Amino acid sequence: MNDQRLASDERVAMMDASDSVDHEESRSESGELLFSVLRRRDDETLGPMTQSELLEKLRLGEVDKSDMVFFEGSPGWEPIEEVFEIHEQLRHFVDDGQDRAVVADSYREVADVLAHGEEIFYIAVQEKSGFLSRQKNCVILTNRRLLVLHRRRGGMELEGYPWSEVTNTLMRDDAGGRGTFSFLVSMDRRVDLPHIPLQQVRRLFQLSQELRQ
Repeated sequence: MNDQRLASDERVAMMDASDSVDHEESRSESGELLFSVLRRRDDETLGPMTQSELLEKLRLGEVDKSDMVFFEGSPGWEPIEEVFEIHEQLRHFVDDGQDRAVVADSYREVADVLAHGEEIFYIAVQEKSGFLSRQKNCVILTNRRLLVLHRRRGGMELEGYPWSEVTNTLMRDDAGGRGTFSFLVSMDRRVDLPHIPLQQVRRLFQLSQELRQ
């Protein structure tokens, strides 16, 4: 087994990424980053595939976290577990039907600004259609703050509100399986976040009420 692992490692070390990855296919039609995977068990190269497709293959066991991945901008083939070290942490954030790719992007964006001892408890994702489908904002609850991550054309913009400043949270059923989550800041500002699946709105309301206490 060790000999097989060593042989696979040597192949990866000697392999030129351009031999197996079509650089013209580094992005999907929608602009998503595409990944290629080198499976250690059979030295088969899979892809290109989107991040959500790769995470799904991990979930199904079709690829392993120790397999190698290559993508545009990477220095070479790297272990999936290093590139997607947040995979296990993300699993419980998609229990209510959240877009896995959006959750992964949001988690990475927020993880870099968390304070010492601050933990993410929940991530809700707006569900929009048509032209607005690329602008899915997220509501992120931590043990210390309520965060709103706006996905804009020029990048992401993060707003943070300590729980001590959030005076109340509200929810509204907008019919059609969607709702609006709202919160009041220091009694003089109200922030409304519509287009969120109702199940996620309910979880936001429940958790926010607990975290405010």
